[in-house]
Amino acid sequence: MAIKRTSSNSISNAVKLSTGFASAAIPNSPTIGTATATSDVAATVTYTAAVLGATGSTFTATSNPGSVTGTGSSPITVTGLTASTSYTFSVTAGNANGTSAASSASNSITTSAPLSSYESIATVTVGSGGQSTVTFSSIPSGFTHLQIRGILRNTANTAGSLDLFMNFNGDTGTNYRAYKQIGGTGSGSGFAAASGTSTAATNKISPAAFADDGNTASIYNGWICDILDYRNTNKYKVTRTLTGQDFNGSGAIRFFSGLWMSTSAITSIDLTVEGGNNFKQYTQFALYGIKA
Repeated sequence: MAIKRTSSNSISNAVKLSTGFASAAIPNSPTIGTATATSDVAATVTYTAAVLGATGSTFTATSNPGSVTGTGSSPITVTGLTASTSYTFSVTAGNANGTSAASSASNSITTSAPLSSYESIATVTVGSGGQSTVTFSSIPSGFTHLQIRGILRNTANTAGSLDLFMNFNGDTGTNYRAYKQIGGTGSGSGFAAASGTSTAATNKISPAAFADDGNTASIYNGWICDILDYRNTNKYKVTRTLTGQDFNGSGAIRFFSGLWMSTSAITSIDLTVEGGNNFKQYTQFALYGIKA
């Protein structure tokens, strides 16, 4: 019996044919990894691409329920989920020829409860003996605006009121504009516009005047200050403040505005009392982040 020699060209053609089939194939299913809830509306999903078969160029994670999707390399971030909801995820691989079957389902995760528009960051309460400076440091960057709420009194004995000063990022240079205010007293004089002219106000914002120990005992000011666009690096930082004080029938309510002429993101805030005086015991400041 004669043996016919197979040419090398036949082998080459077989390889080409096989390669042609492979290039027309869709990928095999990825192997699912771990799903992790990262917020009230987001999760991450890990996967491993199939080793054999056609190569996947895109990978998509899909939620169950809701069919909310995210694409990318592992881990894939899926956003647009619903707060306080349980989910599993599967991952598919795709290329120019089509999309693989879905992987098996991931572990079940539950997104967190809805985040409120105002989220508490930190609270400071002054102890016995008073305190010269209240500082909020390492302020997180995940908000649009900040708000500080205060109930405050100082230890001076002037029978009047002293200014509350505020500095950002330890900046004590001349980068602050003297405050502007409109306000009125309880004596029927109505509201009158005024501006801060103190030289001390040029190296700090003066967002309020508040009662001292020379006034009626145990009367504390109320104070709310908004710090707008605190992490925006393309604009100066504006503050707006509402404060009021009551001396058993007399007092004042005022609206203040201030400006820090810096484009730096605010990462720390120092609050001090005019003239180096202390905050009185039980003074309290609470810092909140505002999600816009």
